[in-house]
Amino acid sequence: MIPRPLLRLSFVAITLSVLLAACGAVAPPAATVGDDRITDDQLAQDISAFRFLSAINQAPCGQPIGGETAQSACARFTLTTLIQEDLVKGYASDHHITVDKAEVTKSLTGLRSALGDTLDQQLAAEDLTQRDLTEIVGRILLFNEVETAVATSSVDDAQLRQLYQEQRLQFTQIHAKHILVETKAQALRIEQQVTAQNFGRLAEQNSIDTGSAPNGGDLGTLQASGLNATFVQAALALKPGQISEPIHTEFGWHIIQLVSVDVQPFDQVRDRLAGPLRAKAFTDWLQEQLGSRDITVNPKYGRFDPSTGNVEPIRSTATGSPTPSSSPTAAASP
Repeated sequence: MIPRPLLRLSFVAITLSVLLAACGAVAPPAATVGDDRITDDQLAQDISAFRFLSAINQAPCGQPIGGETAQSACARFTLTTLIQEDLVKGYASDHHITVDKAEVTKSLTGLRSALGDTLDQQLAAEDLTQRDLTEIVGRILLFNEVETAVATSSVDDAQLRQLYQEQRLQFTQIHAKHILVETKAQALRIEQQVTAQNFGRLAEQNSIDTGSAPNGGDLGTLQASGLNATFVQAALALKPGQISEPIHTEFGWHIIQLVSVDVQPFDQVRDRLAGPLRAKAFTDWLQEQLGSRDITVNPKYGRFDPSTGNVEPIRSTATGSPTPSSSPTAAASP
């Protein structure tokens, strides 16, 4: 038989071990990205932030699928973004990318200038403070900085210059006059008479283009990419002041006088050209990161789909409805 004092000590030891185990238990996270954890509390706070951002952008916080609630859709959308943010923060840390406080202040000033009292009302509706707003803006700016850094490292000037040559007409404006007639014979007759001095008069007398004829055939300045290709080719073959031979297009026969050509230089349009390429480069990088990382999502919020990079609702094969339908709302409520 065990002496009573030892029994008491054993009981106390067992009780303490149970209590310590309970205190040390950690609730499962909303999601994990490698070794990083996104907690329920973090998600709940950010759901409020994303509802705020959606409100000021007049857009829904996520898109409900099937019989899913709006709250569940917002929770999935927020969690998807937090997973992406985790990857972005890792890149920022590895590449020493930070956001200047002055940029945050500038963005806050612009936001308040644009929204006025509405900004405070939207913050209050989600129980957010000015400090919360400052943090939100800082996170958005950091995301943008990383997006730019990743994209810039993936797109070089050689690619952009090639694209510039391919799309040159989009950056070219032509100021031209023309005399439009129905037949080649008419055009040849006018060609024999026309000079720089009488071009306007002959256009008024002969051109069937009722829009330009009263103005001496002046078409004004137009973007080359929006004009007939044959017309553009003939116009760009001229020097300012020169007059073309008869040119045939679907509209009839033209005699063209070039007034001027303005081509935006590469340096002025580099960013416009880079935009789509950089957006794709960042999307490709993000997709690669999402597919190569060990990412798990708590089933009460949905499941992570590496092919889309999104948190998708878990759907019942029997009913086709998201399951569980209400858990994300309860878990995500602040």
